Amino acid sequence: MTGFQFSISCCRFPILFLTALLGLTACGGGGGGEGTPLTGPAQISGTLAYVETECRGTAEGLFEHQSLRIRQGDREPVTVFETPEVSVPGEGFWCAVWVGGHFGDGSVAREAFQQVTVSPDGASVAFEVTDEFSVDPHLPLNLPPEKKGIFWVRADGTGVPRKLGPPSRERSFYITGGNFINGPTFDLGFSPDGGTLAFVDKGPDADGHEADQVFTIDVATGTRTQVTHLPSSVPAAGYPPDAPTMRGTVFVDDQRIKFKSTANPNDVNPKGEYLIMTIKTDGSDLQVPLPITVPLAGSQVDLQFVITGGRPLAINVEYAGHPINDPPLGGVQEIWEVFVVDEEKKALQLTNFRRIDTSAGAVDPDGEHVYFYASADPLGTNPSENCQIFSIDRTGADLRQLTNFREVDHSLTGCDFETNGLTGSRPIGCALYFTYQDPRSRTLLFYSECNPLNNMNPNGSQIFAMRP
Repeated sequence: MTGFQFSISCCRFPILFLTALLGLTACGGGGGGEGTPLTGPAQISGTLAYVETECRGTAEGLFEHQSLRIRQGDREPVTVFETPEVSVPGEGFWCAVWVGGHFGDGSVAREAFQQVTVSPDGASVAFEVTDEFSVDPHLPLNLPPEKKGIFWVRADGTGVPRKLGPPSRERSFYITGGNFINGPTFDLGFSPDGGTLAFVDKGPDADGHEADQVFTIDVATGTRTQVTHLPSSVPAAGYPPDAPTMRGTVFVDDQRIKFKSTANPNDVNPKGEYLIMTIKTDGSDLQVPLPITVPLAGSQVDLQFVITGGRPLAINVEYAGHPINDPPLGGVQEIWEVFVVDEEKKALQLTNFRRIDTSAGAVDPDGEHVYFYASADPLGTNPSENCQIFSIDRTGADLRQLTNFREVDHSLTGCDFETNGLTGSRPIGCALYFTYQDPRSRTLLFYSECNPLNNMNPNGSQIFAMRP
């Protein structure tokens, strides 16, 4: 059994408004691209954990609550955790705004669920719930103490969720100009053996000043350990002042954690960028393994031929610059490119799109192909510049476009779920998050508001699956 996770929301309304149900769509296809559709949910053998947010807008006001559901293979989903209903008199119009946005992940900025993750063997699920970060808009969540924290639960739904400790004091999202919700930042994750969780929280640096740090929790005992003691820092240039300064904690193996931070230990990050770092789980051997220099436009490239190792890792490299597709309404001025890195720390740049929405997804189990999403048109097959899934050989050859999503003649949003201050890019494009590949079936799963399958997704965001 293998695990994959989504953190998703949906909104339900009385019949006179709109119904938009978000769930597993295992028979999804490639939207007219080169991917092969699945024939049914039985072909997905993993564990899917997702959060459903139900919002009712009435003349009396807004009523909303959340449920964590888990689905294993083709079994019916089970509900393992629910939050109390929150109500706001006279604010019922918000439900129509949120469901019209088609962006379930935006619930992290107002609701209780912040993170969801599945263990590598698919046997357990961990999640984080808090009432500290409701800002867009603020909801009086007022969760009881037993409903707040980081929890662990069996994926088959047996037993009750076990609280491992308090929630993080660092939120999992940030809001940029135009009210764009960026997140969640996916900071909660299992170790390969499923025995430890890594996440970001506030903790003291070497001088006692509070800063974003990497923490771990032992799943069996609940023991919480601060792993890093990085110096305090501020968000990178262009980010809001309250954005997290650390994000993206991922176990490289059972003994090492990878993350991004703007901290500057030993003067390795003087520009204060979100730099990739790694550290052992015992707090030793802090490394900056990827001092990648992205060439400036018009610079001369010196070709060097090297033999690469196995176990490649696909990563995003973000650097300051003016992207071809400007972020709307004053978003962060950054360019994102996809690189592949082997265990010997040799890095190869796979894309050169100079856009803000190119993002790495996964490396195929064969170790030879990388999947990513972007709104670029490198092959002349994406003239609308809508968000698409691509594959490329780890050496930079054999670029293929796997999807052919198209809502309008020219997308104004690319891979961004938010534009003009509102979540959701329809009707001026459609976005997606490529999230996971099942290592046994090679099935690609992604979360999208696009509508490729005979109008099966007219109202919201759904989970789709296809073979590459």
